[in-house]
Amino acid sequence: MTLDQILENAATLQQSGAVEAAERAYLVAISHFPDSAEARYRRGLLHLSQNRSATAAILFRQALALAPAPRFYLSLGAALEQDGRPQAAAAAYREAVAGAPDLMEAKFGRGRCQHLMGQIEAAVATYREVLAARPQASPVWFNLGMALHALRRPAEAASAFRAAVTSAPDNAEAWVNLAFMLELADQPEAALRACEEARAAGVALPALLVNHASALRALGRFEAAIALCTEILRQTPGDADAYATLTATLAEMGQYDRAIATADLALEYHPGLARVESNKGIALLGLGRIEAAIAALRRGVAANPADPDIAVNLGLALLASGTHMREGFALFEHRRRQVTAATRSFSRPCWQGEDITGRTLLLHAEQGFGDTLQFIRYVKLVAASGARIILEVQPELVRLCAALPGVAQVVATGAALPDFDLHCPLLSLPHVFGTDLASIPAAIPYLTVDPALANLWASRLSTGPGVRVGLVWAGHAQSHRAYARRIDPRRSLALAALAPLGAVPGIAFVSLQKGAPAEELANPPFAIADPMAEVADFADTAAIIAGLDLVISVDTAVAHLAGALGKPVWMLSRFDGCWRWLRERQDSPWYPTLRLYRQPSPGDWAPAIAALAADLTQLTTTAQSAARAA
Repeated sequence: MTLDQILENAATLQQSGAVEAAERAYLVAISHFPDSAEARYRRGLLHLSQNRSATAAILFRQALALAPAPRFYLSLGAALEQDGRPQAAAAAYREAVAGAPDLMEAKFGRGRCQHLMGQIEAAVATYREVLAARPQASPVWFNLGMALHALRRPAEAASAFRAAVTSAPDNAEAWVNLAFMLELADQPEAALRACEEARAAGVALPALLVNHASALRALGRFEAAIALCTEILRQTPGDADAYATLTATLAEMGQYDRAIATADLALEYHPGLARVESNKGIALLGLGRIEAAIAALRRGVAANPADPDIAVNLGLALLASGTHMREGFALFEHRRRQVTAATRSFSRPCWQGEDITGRTLLLHAEQGFGDTLQFIRYVKLVAASGARIILEVQPELVRLCAALPGVAQVVATGAALPDFDLHCPLLSLPHVFGTDLASIPAAIPYLTVDPALANLWASRLSTGPGVRVGLVWAGHAQSHRAYARRIDPRRSLALAALAPLGAVPGIAFVSLQKGAPAEELANPPFAIADPMAEVADFADTAAIIAGLDLVISVDTAVAHLAGALGKPVWMLSRFDGCWRWLRERQDSPWYPTLRLYRQPSPGDWAPAIAALAADLTQLTTTAQSAARAA
């Protein structure tokens, strides 16, 4: 028999599943034709198909010694990659490409090896090179999506997975990842549509159904999310992802007892399941059971130390306790590793507290207005460290912050930055300074108002006699952030809910409300002056507050502004209030002039408003008595 006949017979045996007979045939070919590279190559392919990658690699090397063909290098790379040797595999793929520059399979393999070796940016570039030649290659789009996910670029990853399913609508895993990436990119509507498209295309993987439920949860469609999770668990009892989404949904709804009971059931199936322990901790924290919450979250971190979300949740619980604040701020630093974090890349290093005498430090805002207003108090401490400070804040805060002592320059977020040596997010400063309950820098005021601007607003605002009280009844929804959209309804209320305050005599109310909730002033439940249409930024709001006697606000930026100005501020706080207000306190170590009025149970504002109205009555009575005495 000729070599070709022997090899054809061996191939037929291999295709029919007669692997041992095919192996014997290849051995015959090698014995009769010892100089045949093809015989060794074909035998190598047989071993590679049987996951005997080490033997396959030896045979491919033997073939290459006889005839260095690009396809032999390609298969050697595949064997070495399968054998867990990405560096050697990448070298083989490079040789294949050197001999055949258009061999896209080799370039794709090199990209996979770059990814395995942690060279993610290089892998992305290689995948894109392959896609330029083969734009319909679904597996390459899929791998590109995975690489972009590893780089924490979920929106770009979603685009790659969308291309993968466009090229191969039956790629179920790509559909799952597309929905997941869209949710991570804070595009829950798009994630929901992707899930619906995938299900219409016949994809029924439990992971897709969980993503569907998660998208519903992100959109606040909690009952639908619960129903879908329940259906998944009916079909697949004990499904870990379904339990994680279900417990998270229940906790976000404020159904804390139910969330804890569901978590306990899930933990019977999966003892120590990190995400469920974390969700249980969040629910316990919502009930004010801080130590139990911390214990559950510690178990979650121990089960998955690499998950930044669980570490951040533990950090927030520790901060809420008031007794573990240093550890809490240290764990809060993990927020910068979260996929959903608005982390920025700088060419300069992040300041960790080292000596910065004579160096230029960029301090930059990171999250909402309230966070910026709370943590710019640290500017004074940083300036005392000897640094030249550039402060980058939201445009609405630039004018207010321009007068901060120790700041060389204030820049609006998004504007061109001057040169600097190091940078630090404002929210990292408590960790840098080792802040605990006793060392919170609470000297007020740390913000001031331009006297000329205060006089201008005083002349514009004629409130008449009485105690002048500013009102804010709703927060800024931050519609671009799914979490903020879900929290806002729990911290905000309708203006009509404050009607008991309007019944208190001797009060001149002034609206400090911006945004859509201000439209409620078209039909107010009591008389409220509204100067906010002329307010350009927080400097104007601060100037109005300077002329008031008191600010009453829900948990939003104006409460921080009033506290930073040293103005008395009474704040209405939801039952599961933010970590910064601690637990079971009426005062705040962050703002000495702040007084808290807490919901006694989730969603129940009436008792808090009644207590506030009673104190407001007492305030006006005292003010009237003082006026008569004068």
